[in-house]
Amino acid sequence: MNRTFIYQNQMIEYDLQYKKVKNINLRIKPDGKIMVSASKYVPQRMIDDFLFSKGDFILNVLSKYALSASKEPVRYFSEEEVQNVILRLCRTAYPYYKNFGIVDPTIQFRTMVSRWGSCHPTKGILTFNLNLMYAPRECIQYVVWHEFTHFLQANHSNKFYEELEKVCPDWKVCRKKLKEIRIL
Repeated sequence: MNRTFIYQNQMIEYDLQYKKVKNINLRIKPDGKIMVSASKYVPQRMIDDFLFSKGDFILNVLSKYALSASKEPVRYFSEEEVQNVILRLCRTAYPYYKNFGIVDPTIQFRTMVSRWGSCHPTKGILTFNLNLMYAPRECIQYVVWHEFTHFLQANHSNKFYEELEKVCPDWKVCRKKLKEIRIL
């Protein structure tokens, strides 16, 4: 349900959803939509107080998103070029994973909204987001290593990140750069 609160003379709209959660949760999407989830037993006054306490943070994030949305994203590659870059990086990464008995995967491309890549270990398929054309080469390399690592660990457990660290020690830096990319 849509609700509003006023902070520093600004009316801020948010979507409140009641869920089976222990805490009041706040998410701000890049499009500026504010999502709040809380238990149905939490009084509205407590939700309002929580949001008011996060007012500076909310305004800061909304401002940051508005600023990045107004900038044209940097395009490093054309669609064809990024496919070729990814295929070359996959050929470079595969020998390492072949040692673990991983079968050479099928590589697919498509435009995705919320992921840079995906791995289907049981089907042997890696899918990469064509929007990686807006990412520098080292970030694309990270996505390739990340998806290949899912053949060894299908989740994002500590073990997964230990494996990823072996082949991509700067994965945290690359992940941060990818999170800053806003596609229009």
